[in-house]
Amino acid sequence: MKPLTGITVIELSTYIAAPSCGRVLATQGARVIKVESPAGDEERRFGPTLWNPATDEENPIYDTLNGGKEAVCLNLKDPKMMERFHQLLSHADVFVTNQRPKALRRMGLDYESLKTRYPRMVYAVLLGYGERGPKADFPGFDAIAMFATGGFIQDMMVDAPGAYPTYLPMGVGDMVCGTILAGGIGTALFNRERTGAGDYVSISLHGAAMWMFSIMSTGTQFGYQWPRSRYQGGPMGVPYKTRDGQWILPVVNEYERYWADFCHAVGADGIVDDPRFCTKKATFDPKNREDCIRYFEACIAKLECAELIARLERADIIASKLAHFKDNHQNEQALVNGYMSPITYPNGDQITLAQPPLHFGSLAVPSAQAAAPIGADNDKIFINGTCTLGGPGEL
Repeated sequence: MKPLTGITVIELSTYIAAPSCGRVLATQGARVIKVESPAGDEERRFGPTLWNPATDEENPIYDTLNGGKEAVCLNLKDPKMMERFHQLLSHADVFVTNQRPKALRRMGLDYESLKTRYPRMVYAVLLGYGERGPKADFPGFDAIAMFATGGFIQDMMVDAPGAYPTYLPMGVGDMVCGTILAGGIGTALFNRERTGAGDYVSISLHGAAMWMFSIMSTGTQFGYQWPRSRYQGGPMGVPYKTRDGQWILPVVNEYERYWADFCHAVGADGIVDDPRFCTKKATFDPKNREDCIRYFEACIAKLECAELIARLERADIIASKLAHFKDNHQNEQALVNGYMSPITYPNGDQITLAQPPLHFGSLAVPSAQAAAPIGADNDKIFINGTCTLGGPGEL
């Protein structure tokens, strides 16, 4: 039996963040019913933006977020369809949504309107900016509510003549928020078993940004400045280019412990005992730091990438070649652990899709699944206008 077997989730969602939450819950055994308008989730049409197909037969981006769910189509502007939606909620353990607060209030689907009617239901909402403040009703995409307003895009910009802000990340913050929200829902369900009462659970893209970037932002209160130039980085913590044109990134936090081993691995034996470089404190001097990095650059430029990685691994130094996004789909480590899962579509296309990375001893590793077409499960769930779901489950 899967951890969430018997738990029913009603998901009123669009785009990425809330659907990713439902996908995580589905892999853990929950019955997730996604409710869409007749127009469908906008994410169904997003694929061509990234040169992906987007049809009922093959829709990789949408499938990643919505595989394993049942699909119901209801026009909630129609009172009869809203009545059907409430039939679903009456059988729900969890309601997940990313509708804007004012839209939920207008439909009577805000928490205050539902908590008495469905006292055991866990109400989970994904917001742009939080419940309070001047932006409480603002729509939110992670590019804006998280990466733009959280400092990432501005402060990760390379500080060089002609530089410009990096191209915005796509869906990264959404997936983080959806996964965290799934964990919060699990906690609320656990508490329901002790108290008998449901709860309200929320996360916002903006709030997640404050949390995600907190290590980087806290120091700014004491004068630490972003962005950092290449030669402001730690000598054993910046990317280096190898002879065959690859880039490698080492990360060494215990500076003195690994200093000599790093020098030997990269062929920099001549500076092992140099007092300008051999302690972390010495490299706080900007001139020493730059000179050290330049010395390593010259050494590493003489080595092939594979050879250098092997040397660093033998020295127990964490390092990697810088990969491309495209490499994820052939990544042996990801495939063998089920983080990437193969799928074959009816048209014969064979690709891989990312899977929620949470694993349980009681569960098989999640596998890729195609999402259902809009309203595919209406007739199964509603017979003669009556919902056929059972009552709310028990963990």
